Amino acid sequence: MMIGDTFVVYIKLITFIYCNAMNKCLWSVFKDHFIDIIHDNDSYDKLFKFVLNTDNNVLFYGHHGFPTDLLIDEILKHRFNITNLYKQECTWNKDIVYLYNQHFLEIDLMHSSLSKNMSILTKFIISVIKNKNIGNVRHCIIIKHIDLLSQNDYSSFRIMLERYSCNAYFFCTTHKLDKIDVPVKSRFALMRVPLLSHQDILTIFSQYLKIPLNEHLVNVKTRNIIKAIFIANIEQNDKTIVTKEFCTLNFPPICEFIKGFDKRKGNLDAIRKFSYKCFQFNISIPMLSQDLLKILPNKSKANLIDIASKTDHLLNLTKKGREPLYIEAFLCNVLI
Repeated sequence: MMIGDTFVVYIKLITFIYCNAMNKCLWSVFKDHFIDIIHDNDSYDKLFKFVLNTDNNVLFYGHHGFPTDLLIDEILKHRFNITNLYKQECTWNKDIVYLYNQHFLEIDLMHSSLSKNMSILTKFIISVIKNKNIGNVRHCIIIKHIDLLSQNDYSSFRIMLERYSCNAYFFCTTHKLDKIDVPVKSRFALMRVPLLSHQDILTIFSQYLKIPLNEHLVNVKTRNIIKAIFIANIEQNDKTIVTKEFCTLNFPPICEFIKGFDKRKGNLDAIRKFSYKCFQFNISIPMLSQDLLKILPNKSKANLIDIASKTDHLLNLTKKGREPLYIEAFLCNVLI
């Protein structure tokens, strides 16, 4: 299979899961039992009860693989004493796309239609605080992927947090705590959301989903419940697609890319195109390096880790939108 064909398969699979996983399937079953899973785990239960009873701003952080969105939804259900959580997508001044509920509003900074201008976002939040009628003491505002703000944006956000602390509280999420400005973090209760243990995932599959966990995920002792359910959904429809590479790699097309890469020819154009594909699928340098560690020979691994850490550090110091350039530089240093 050519690398172009691999990309097509990968795109089709991503489309498939989002188009089909929201009906009464495995993910729906998982959502129905999620609150039981939380209460059965001592760490999650303590976190749940603390956030439920606090009036402070809360920043949830942790590794990819745990459904933090579901955790926040359950907290909101219990806080506002509602059974079903309905969210209506709204647009403010053609710039801000958000989800509205009579008890809270939700903003996802990764939304493609959302304005990246912090001044506009600040104006919107302030207008909500000043003008929206609520039945609660303070507004509840959820901001997802807060690490996407720039350093200058954090100054404006911190000022807003301080000025309207009596009028609103914020629930924010991130997978990159180190990218958030320290003065901003000091205005939040920092809640680390750990991944489920491998044994917890095995229990969820046997007790609630009633199916066995994929053998490749069992072998690597996965702790990523989102990926485990994603693969289980695909397995139910076409087991031939679910290869070892697909189950164990962050970006499966990298396997075909490495196999077809000719070091003597350089293939700079191929690296550039592949780097942009990684950027499109939100594949980071750490995720790429994890995959390469599973593919490349042992003698290259120490050098790979050194290059990955230095390149990712430089990327964190620069402006947003330059990810493809740094991914390309990383791959060139490793492969050429």
